[in-house]
Amino acid sequence: MTTTASKRGRIKKPNLFIVGAPRCGTTSLYNYLKQHPQIFFTETKEPHYFGKDLTRTGSMYNYTQEEYLALFSYARNQKIIGEASPHYLYSKSAPHEIYRFNPASKIIILLRDPVEMIYSLHSRYVYSGNETETDFMKALALEKYRLKGERLPKHIDLIEKLFYKTYVYRLADQIRSYLNIFGNENVKIILFFQFISNVREVYKNTLTFLGVDDDFLPDIEIKNTNKSTRSRIIGNILKRCAMPLGKFRAKFTSKPLGITKLLSELNSKQSRRPQLAEDIRIALQNEFTTVIDQLEEIVHRDLSVWKA
Repeated sequence: MTTTASKRGRIKKPNLFIVGAPRCGTTSLYNYLKQHPQIFFTETKEPHYFGKDLTRTGSMYNYTQEEYLALFSYARNQKIIGEASPHYLYSKSAPHEIYRFNPASKIIILLRDPVEMIYSLHSRYVYSGNETETDFMKALALEKYRLKGERLPKHIDLIEKLFYKTYVYRLADQIRSYLNIFGNENVKIILFFQFISNVREVYKNTLTFLGVDDDFLPDIEIKNTNKSTRSRIIGNILKRCAMPLGKFRAKFTSKPLGITKLLSELNSKQSRRPQLAEDIRIALQNEFTTVIDQLEEIVHRDLSVWKA
């Protein structure tokens, strides 16, 4: 059987990877870069093909190499071919796998106040059905069980998503791994507070880093805001069906039809995330002080705003 990808001829390998961290602006940057005429991004934002040490469940993120490459089948003469999978930053093996796949790759890492990051992550996972414990502190307390494979939500698609604190503890070592493997000149680190305070400047600097026309201006719109579901039952059904439907569609076209996304949006509503209690924030900031100190050394910038 002739695949959709093979019908369109030789597929270029991606040479740009936004590897994380999640809830740090990766979706917005993906959407802004995607608009650039010299840059191609997959319609499927988070394939998570690399990172074989990550624990996938069900059919999510289980791409074959042919299915993964088919995501890039509509790329033409763009200089940059990219994808954005924010949990590559969690995986110890992902940087090595990406380098073996394409050693000429560029890497982008976005970072945020670790406390705000995991608080936002928890809210997002409750919305997506990956998290069933709606109380943030109780979810953190469950991490010791979940690290052993216990007390996992029924519909979790990537178990490491639930390792909130563990993710923070590993950040510095994971970033160093990318820097050591790809070289400082091929890794760009973007701080979330800089990104949201001056989107156009950060965007222009990113285009310079990628070696494309840095005069292009995208339509700027905030993406991936906080959401909640109207119906958890419908949300779980859509979550279970998304990947099988996507693989069936891929037999005919590599471009998503957007049906599942539309249904998911109809089942969603914008919601304001409550402010994290100050005593909890301070306790977590104190707990993450050593990590933040390490991040300061890596990015060569004062990050005391992230500390108590």
